[in-house]
Amino acid sequence: MNNRKVPTYPVMELPWIAFFLAIAAGSMDGYTYFVGKAFSTVQSGNIILLGQTIATKDWQHLATVALTILCFGLGAMTTGIIEVLGIKMKKIWAFEILLIEAVVLVGLGFSSINSVFTILQICMLVSFLAGMQGNAFHKIDGMLYGNVAVTLVVQLAFNYIIQAFTGAKDAWKNSWLYFSVLIGFAGGGLIGTILTKAYGEKSLWFTAIVLVGIAFYSKMIKVEEKAIKIDPV
Repeated sequence: MNNRKVPTYPVMELPWIAFFLAIAAGSMDGYTYFVGKAFSTVQSGNIILLGQTIATKDWQHLATVALTILCFGLGAMTTGIIEVLGIKMKKIWAFEILLIEAVVLVGLGFSSINSVFTILQICMLVSFLAGMQGNAFHKIDGMLYGNVAVTLVVQLAFNYIIQAFTGAKDAWKNSWLYFSVLIGFAGGGLIGTILTKAYGEKSLWFTAIVLVGIAFYSKMIKVEEKAIKIDPV
């Protein structure tokens, strides 16, 4: 028997990280939909709103939704570029991305800063951050999380239940992981909406706190390697 070192989960791929990232994403949506009737993360919802706003000839809302989608894409492009540079420099950049998001959200949470921007501009900014987050952490141990593909997460959560009854390995575990992401996303939306209704733009500080917590955890915790035995070929 040969011994070989293989890594356990990378920190940013731990399933519970997906849960908290989904909470952060949901709370962003709770804020932007409350103030601007546009989703910052659920772009499938925004695509539907595009058609709806055209049908109702609500051109101002159409502009908000369209530009929100565009900014989400630009945010994804930004982290795509950073990822390429990070790979070339062999640098872990999750910490920096999360802090950038948090700093911007903290700033927007101050009334004096928030009032400088229009609702459209705020939705664009938050959606840009959501796009950065979505592209940066779109897979957690191969698990799509709510920021990117809520519909697919729902589909897979229920699909694994059926697989579990057929005896598929880890099916119940996988189903629960997907459901936990959905719970996180819905919970984040609930919290974001309640806080926005009560405290306005200060609700964004909640999202910032979640992101900072994830960032410092990823910075402080070193994932250990474990030795496993592998039969020789």
